[in-house]
Amino acid sequence: MTSMAAPADGIDFSELPWNLNLPEQHKYVHLTTTTTWSQEHLDTIEDHVHSYSERNLPATPAMTSLNYGTTLWEGLKCYRTNDNESVVFRADKNYERMKNGAQELCLPMPSKELFLRAIQVAIQSNSHLIPPPGEGMKLYVRPMLLGSGQQLGLYPSPEFSFLMYVSPTGNYFKNATSGLNLHLETKRARAARGGMGSTKCAGNYAAALKPLMDCKKHGFHDNIFLELDTYEVGQLGKAVIQEMSAANVFLVLKTGEIVTPSTDRGTILPGVTRASVLTIVETFADELTAILKEGWKEADVQGVSDSVQVKASSRAVLVSECENAVECFCTGTAAELVPIKRLATAPGEEEAEFNFVDNGPITKAILTMLREAMAGTRHVEDGWLRNPFASKEEFCG
Repeated sequence: MTSMAAPADGIDFSELPWNLNLPEQHKYVHLTTTTTWSQEHLDTIEDHVHSYSERNLPATPAMTSLNYGTTLWEGLKCYRTNDNESVVFRADKNYERMKNGAQELCLPMPSKELFLRAIQVAIQSNSHLIPPPGEGMKLYVRPMLLGSGQQLGLYPSPEFSFLMYVSPTGNYFKNATSGLNLHLETKRARAARGGMGSTKCAGNYAAALKPLMDCKKHGFHDNIFLELDTYEVGQLGKAVIQEMSAANVFLVLKTGEIVTPSTDRGTILPGVTRASVLTIVETFADELTAILKEGWKEADVQGVSDSVQVKASSRAVLVSECENAVECFCTGTAAELVPIKRLATAPGEEEAEFNFVDNGPITKAILTMLREAMAGTRHVEDGWLRNPFASKEEFCG
């Protein structure tokens, strides 16, 4: 078995931004096929590890992914625990999501064993970049599946690439000194029903980029998008909430319901952290109820019943429900769990403003539980954590 290196000297991991950091020290995995993935790819994967700074990815102007957007990617994280081991969080969920996306983009999906083995090899090849234990610090791992063949016509690619690269990072919203200030986007859509909103493809993020830059000009951190077909001018409260540019959203209602927009419409990404939070809330509802009652009493939250009970929910969420939300937060692999303190429209738009308890007791408690689950000190369900320095049979099993 490969042993894990100590964190590299001379790097202040706690100060790394959410970005591609230290690429001159990275190695990445690159496999190709013209048909499907085989046992040979699995057996020879260690021969396909390359230096990020010394070997560029082969590309041509007619590359299918460049011309027609056939690019899928995932995001997961590896981090050191306090007992100086490392773990990967819920890679099985990333495999399931990429497999669904591969079907949508006509890409051959690697086997689960090959997917996991590529993660393991990438982490082992970059183990000096796994940060020491610390809040929000991680080795971010990005699997990619794309059409790398060249052609002019609109057809599935004649060649496919499976990539795995990494970057040590901090938290996505690290520079937010308090809860997020979000813009309620009423003019532009991130995704629509019947489209690719639930597929983690490059185009989803391209659609969110210009609205993101525009909202920042008004002092917002990000947008919350709507199902635009549900929005009518003057009836904003009846519109259905979707998600942020790169994160899912939760409301904590006065009823004790912790609700996130449903994935049933096929317009939002089924986030791994989102799913984990729903399971944590369901599993530890009684513990969270006690925290809610005590914390909201101290915060003097009005209109809460003495019999309030926490429950997890995934359903259509209307803008008007923000009026009854005490807390609000977002979730994502990069963000983990970040409080939201305000949601509003910009000047000149249909007026709306909602304020929430900033980093309230339920938000803090769920983040603590999530991090405990990630560290292995709180058991939620079997199979959430894998040790990339175990044998390949154990890691990929």
